[in-house]
Amino acid sequence: MKRLVARFYGSVAFMINHSGGKDSTRMLGFARENFPNVVTLAVMADTGFEHQHPISAMDFARSRCADFDVPLTVVRNPHRTYLEMVEQRGMFPSAQYRQCTSDLKRGPIEKYIRTLPYRLIFNCMGIRSEESRPRSKLQPLSLNSSLTTRTRTVYNWFPIFGQTLSDVLAWHRENTIPLHPVYVPDFHNDGTTGGYLRRLSCRLCIFSTDADLLAIRQRDPEAFQAVLELEKKIGFTMRSTGSLVQITDAAQSVVDTRSAQGCLPF
Repeated sequence: MKRLVARFYGSVAFMINHSGGKDSTRMLGFARENFPNVVTLAVMADTGFEHQHPISAMDFARSRCADFDVPLTVVRNPHRTYLEMVEQRGMFPSAQYRQCTSDLKRGPIEKYIRTLPYRLIFNCMGIRSEESRPRSKLQPLSLNSSLTTRTRTVYNWFPIFGQTLSDVLAWHRENTIPLHPVYVPDFHNDGTTGGYLRRLSCRLCIFSTDADLLAIRQRDPEAFQAVLELEKKIGFTMRSTGSLVQITDAAQSVVDTRSAQGCLPF
């Protein structure tokens, strides 16, 4: 990294993909701590289904970027939001076909990167090896051939690839950097309560666990109802195992059974 920065010095930029989440903010801090003299920018892809309460993910991301004097640019797909995309396709994204990522996030962000005047750009993402087996096999630094041209070189970089969840939370606590209130209370150290998720993504994500879906049904009924109505409208459920109501009813049954046995809910 340092050799590349030195080679292109004066025309280098870090592009921080920021969602407002814990990993995005830790990544931003890492870049500023280790490369304080390199131009750092931040971009957020608004899918139209971001968290809105008690503070929008966009406003929260903007505040965290301001902590490091980094400007945040918000980009969008001009043709569709997440819910509109699902309705138009007649089906939800899946682990194999993540149109939500390609069409609503990666596409608009790459379009923005192409407008930048720098000769060397690091497209920075808060991916961590610990998160999953497929992610652990990724290369933390790789050439982005689709964005690289004769006059511009772009690398994909995962600055916190080797960090654990504990590392990330410890950094937030040690530096008194707040987390979005939607995160579960045990992630916070300032008495924040009311949170219910361990990931900050869309309000209801295809990767939400059954426990997440139940929490969303209880804490963000507007988002839950929006996806539920979409399931009915297109005649296609988000999960092959059943509708959102069926999945969350089953999850609630597990909670009730474990509660009666004096166990933790999940």
